[in-house]
Amino acid sequence: MLFETGPGRRRLFRKGDSCHPDREGAKITPEREDLPYGYHGLLSWYRDWSSVAANNSSKEDPLLSLRGSGKDLWADEHADAYVRRLREGWE
Repeated sequence: MLFETGPGRRRLFRKGDSCHPDREGAKITPEREDLPYGYHGLLSWYRDWSSVAANNSSKEDPLLSLRGSGKDLWADEHADAYVRRLREGWE
């Protein structure tokens, strides 16, 4: 199964990717015994690749990597007061 990462861009689906709710828990890889012998290595590679990629996905997420940045900006001020101060003078 392929997963669209952008317009015209696709990669192999891996656990953790969004999908239609009706596909939750559906089969995403063939059974090993259903594959010709020469393709067993590809199935092993895919399982390794998808598990490593799923574990690293939160580390690579650009939004999640921002967590904690800028905390020194409002360290001595309540968040609401900080936003109110930033908005002063807006009309």
